[in-house]
Amino acid sequence: MDLNLARTFLAVVYEGSFVMAAERLCVTQTAVTARIKNLEEQVGTELFIRKPGGATLTRAGEQFIPVAQNLLNTWQNALKQLQQIPEPQLRLASEFSLCNPWLGSWCSELLQQQITVQSTIGEASLLLDSLEAGKLDVLLTHHPRYRPALQVEQLLEEKLILVASSAGQLPQPSIYIDWGLEFSRQYSQAFPDPSSVRLHTNHARMALDFMLEHGGSGYFRTHVVRQYLDSGRLYPVVAAPEFSLPIYVVYARSAGEQRCQYALELLARLADRLAGHPGLY
Repeated sequence: MDLNLARTFLAVVYEGSFVMAAERLCVTQTAVTARIKNLEEQVGTELFIRKPGGATLTRAGEQFIPVAQNLLNTWQNALKQLQQIPEPQLRLASEFSLCNPWLGSWCSELLQQQITVQSTIGEASLLLDSLEAGKLDVLLTHHPRYRPALQVEQLLEEKLILVASSAGQLPQPSIYIDWGLEFSRQYSQAFPDPSSVRLHTNHARMALDFMLEHGGSGYFRTHVVRQYLDSGRLYPVVAAPEFSLPIYVVYARSAGEQRCQYALELLARLADRLAGHPGLY
């Protein structure tokens, strides 16, 4: 039997009318009517009682519901088995500000070693929840969570500096990037008056693009803005305080598998290489 006939039959059942079923399936009412007629001819009995206000099932129609559902379920299960995507060997994640270049470069290193990877980018607390639930293997974050089952290691310590789109600006940021609770606490002590801030965001890349196009000043990772400082597109704000921003790698203490440990070794080597060549990130 044509699967479209089963889908159309169930659509009429769920919607209660040929008109609504046609809308659900994005076809004409004439097509729905023709399909149901074809189906009834194949099974040899009426499945619906047509009424001006809709359609109701006959006794045979009620008995046919599980048959149609099982038919579609069997087809969907067959497709899943044929299109099954192999499980990744490693499930890596990072918060938004660390996806480029850290997560991307790390994935490239692993793929070159023929290790399949699933990469996820998201908000730190949600990623930590997934890590604790066993849905991730390793997480790169600025905001670790200390739990008995999690191993937290500092990978690198970056520095946040205040930069501006023009020279000689006062040390009062016009763009605020949310770098976490500790940064927020220190920032509030250094800049108790928030009236100069025009843009609040937790997405550093967006903030940097905004500042390059529209002007302003804000705190960014040293290595990210170094190329703009060297080219004269941005300027350091003299006498502005600097803030520390460590990068942590977090993973389950039970992650003793060889490929996971190898991935961590690759990450450590990547950190040494990037730290030695600041222009790379």
